[in-house]
Amino acid sequence: MEKFFGTWKLVESTNFDQYLQGLGIAYPLRKLAALTSPTVTIKEEDSAGLYSVTTDAQIRSVTTTFHLGEMVEERTVDMRAVSSTFDIDKEDCLVLTSTDRYGVTSVDTRCVMGNFMQVLMEVKGVTATANFYRKEQ
Repeated sequence: MEKFFGTWKLVESTNFDQYLQGLGIAYPLRKLAALTSPTVTIKEEDSAGLYSVTTDAQIRSVTTTFHLGEMVEERTVDMRAVSSTFDIDKEDCLVLTSTDRYGVTSVDTRCVMGNFMQVLMEVKGVTATANFYRKEQ
């Protein structure tokens, strides 16, 4: 997990509006999301394997605290209530699988290469990407 730790700044995304539409996000919120440039902070909370991901989208900030492999209930930046699980896959990427109350499941896969993080987001056959660079401390 250590390679994920730090603060990451969005530099570009592709197909994000279609991804949000697949999640069922209303048009006004999708347009607002397109205007933001979120920062994501990933850190270790304690030595017992407790981690957190904070997404600061300027208009709203959300922190999710989790243990790998355990389901957590969270509220997303767009205010959806979801059940989520964080895991590390065989490529050593951080995978977030979330399901909302309507049964819509999304999978966000974060892969880090040095100070670059690519996030692949998938829902209902729609794929989007977001690229982040680690901010200097």
